[in-house]
Amino acid sequence: MMTTCSFAVHYQCILAPQIAWHEGDKHFLTLRYHEDNDYSEYHYCDICEEKRSPNTWFYHCAICDNSAHLHCVLGDYPFIKRGRTFITNDHQHTLISVQKAHHPKCCKCGEPCFDLALECLEEECKYISHWRCDSNYKILWKDSKNLV
Repeated sequence: MMTTCSFAVHYQCILAPQIAWHEGDKHFLTLRYHEDNDYSEYHYCDICEEKRSPNTWFYHCAICDNSAHLHCVLGDYPFIKRGRTFITNDHQHTLISVQKAHHPKCCKCGEPCFDLALECLEEECKYISHWRCDSNYKILWKDSKNLV
């Protein structure tokens, strides 16, 4: 008789590094899955201070007893290197991946860019778009030296 396995892992969880570092902790954080402490008030992210599930992957510092969501430690786009250059099929100039702290408006959706964006290297062009808006299109790496 054949049995089926119901084990499933999200691809971002598989790609998450076993050890990570965040500026909020002076030690390295290790990737964990199950919380040893069953006390529900204990299950908070020490970075964003929001609740977290004890049965979801998280990072933990055993020395400081700090725990954090994966996205709080790694960010929403952990595998996209900032400063990498791209060519898209809908913009004539070379684009660069940047982390935006100010709020220019995306040329595609018109919403402010607060996060990872693609910005034109041509100073007079002023083109900028969210990564998520441009990633729907074909993106080619410009050079092989800027590996993720």
